[in-house]
Amino acid sequence: MTEIQPMQYLAGRRLLVFPAVADTMLPAVGRAPSGGVERTARIADWALGRLPQKPRGKFLLLLLIVEFLGIFFGGKPFSKCAPEARVRLFAWMETNRLRLFRMGFFGLKNYVCVGYYTREDIWRGIGYAGPIEGGRMFPDAGIRALCQGEPGGGR
Repeated sequence: MTEIQPMQYLAGRRLLVFPAVADTMLPAVGRAPSGGVERTARIADWALGRLPQKPRGKFLLLLLIVEFLGIFFGGKPFSKCAPEARVRLFAWMETNRLRLFRMGFFGLKNYVCVGYYTREDIWRGIGYAGPIEGGRMFPDAGIRALCQGEPGGGR
């Protein structure tokens, strides 16, 4: 089993916001659990580590902006808002006239989906048998461990 490493980018306040974002974008459906769990965040954190510094910084800032915007849609920071208020905020971002908010929404959605759909336990829940190249290993042992369900996975 790979040693559990602390998350490097989704830490502190961002670690409160990301699971709330993931739960809102990917709620539990059928046998598939919601997206807002530590494993989803760990995989997204791993992926953020492969992103160049400048766009990664913008993504991390966006998480804090979303947390603040929750006040306007639910009267509380996003991570403490009711699900309906979170959905309203994302609907506003997704259809906003300002490209910055639309792009931010889809950037969030991409990293939530990366963190969620690369998990092998999710594949079973949605009836996906796995990639066509079944025996191919990930080049990074840490991401392989995370996707296969080891608690922390390494870096």
